[in-house]
Amino acid sequence: MINSFDTEVAQIVGVNAAIIYKNISYWCEKNRANNQNEHDGLFWTFNSIKAFKKLFPYLSEKEIRNALNKLIDYGFIKTGVFNDDARDRTKW
Repeated sequence: MINSFDTEVAQIVGVNAAIIYKNISYWCEKNRANNQNEHDGLFWTFNSIKAFKKLFPYLSEKEIRNALNKLIDYGFIKTGVFNDDARDRTKW
């Protein structure tokens, strides 16, 4: 698999976060094009740490978690909980 990332994003949050950000951006844009997963006027996607680990086997779960936290802290991504089941706390 070939991964790519925005070097300007990488300068701010690091390469690992920039790679994950590129993936999240892709899926949000795909959802926008298909008019899916819209909440609060934005298009969302979700994935588990384990699923990201399968996509990016060269990153540890800790590296993935840290990258996601950086993306949130620097305002590159937002999180929300839009699940039908109130017990499901999966972040979007």
